[in-house]
Amino acid sequence: MASPSTPVAPERPDSGGPVPADRAARLRARAAAARGSFVTALRPALPAISGYLAARVVNLVVLALMAHAAHKPFWSMVGSWDGKWFRDIADYGYVDKLPVSPAGKPYWVNVEFFPGYPYLVRVVSSVTGLGSLNAGMVVTFASGAVAAWGVYALGRELTKSHRTATLFAVLWGVAPGAMVLTMVYSEALFMAFASWGLLAIVRRQWTAATVLCILAGLTRNTAVALVAALGIAALQVVLAKREDGTRVGLLAPEARRPVVATLLAPLGVLGFLFWVAVIGRRWDAWMWIQDKAFNLRFDFGVSTVQMMNKYLTHLGKPIYVVTTFVIILSVALMIWSFRDRRVPLPVHVYGGLVMVLALTTSNGWFFQSKPRFMLPAFTIVLPLAVLMAKWPRAVAASVVVAGAAFSGWYVGYLVYVVNTNP
Repeated sequence: MASPSTPVAPERPDSGGPVPADRAARLRARAAAARGSFVTALRPALPAISGYLAARVVNLVVLALMAHAAHKPFWSMVGSWDGKWFRDIADYGYVDKLPVSPAGKPYWVNVEFFPGYPYLVRVVSSVTGLGSLNAGMVVTFASGAVAAWGVYALGRELTKSHRTATLFAVLWGVAPGAMVLTMVYSEALFMAFASWGLLAIVRRQWTAATVLCILAGLTRNTAVALVAALGIAALQVVLAKREDGTRVGLLAPEARRPVVATLLAPLGVLGFLFWVAVIGRRWDAWMWIQDKAFNLRFDFGVSTVQMMNKYLTHLGKPIYVVTTFVIILSVALMIWSFRDRRVPLPVHVYGGLVMVLALTTSNGWFFQSKPRFMLPAFTIVLPLAVLMAKWPRAVAASVVVAGAAFSGWYVGYLVYVVNTNP
């Protein structure tokens, strides 16, 4: 044993020995600062997140009441329809080849659904030991809370108003198709990426925007709208004028990061489509499955208009008349939102393109799902939030509660009465 007078070399941080006291103190200080920054950023959003989660509770209460009235199961219904596909992927993974009928048409197959949500459900299930249904609900609720925070943050960025931003998030959470935010569906996770991704685009945080676009692209094909918003923001940089009157240009140093971000952003969507093309042995395998198996194809909105005309002029199921009016009101909101010139162009592009994707895709089997397809177009409710921020609190709260009850009834009626996909 060395004597007190024996020189001893100081231990190095990378030698496997204890961390020096000053370095440990710095790490603790950084961790405390990070926690403080997180809490500081979260605290203003708590009313929006709480309102969003309260809407989910209202959804579940309405669903439970309808299940009781219909003498049908309650909890299992939150994992029904698309939820069954996601749970199948979480439990067993994807097929390794595409099944095709003797007539050469593809069967319904799980590669139609993007991997982000079901694989996250698989991770949560593995870590917690929960089944895929309950793990899916954990992912949905957590993702929805993060999404509500993101919508609030974007609203605060655009309007500088806490009350407007709170209403912005809560109104999105009570939209007619919002019941799927209380089910094993991927919309909540997509919105978590899309809301924060759009905020990063507005703030021109190119790296964060790129990562969030890629993650959104691994979750839903609707991510092309977010990628387009990023592309518009990058184009604005490229076309911007310097103080001397010259344009920045495509190859300028200040344009490199936004241009690279635009090139990388579609990798999530394109990567999954490429993988499906490989196992399907045709370049358009995913689109082919959508068209031939799921009856989903781009038709410039012709089928949507035809079905709206049908349900407005002929006797049919009342729920489809409700769907028609939801579409009309949503388009009106979109047009209203476009009139606000204070909102950056990429935000308008995102909301408008989501609406186009929702309304120009032929889905005669899923006309009632249009409110769900329009749900990611959350930006269109911003002018309504601005208007409602001027109302008395009791009136605004009444509208929000009514919206939460309606969204629960809408999907509950579809799954319990019509017995169809919400």
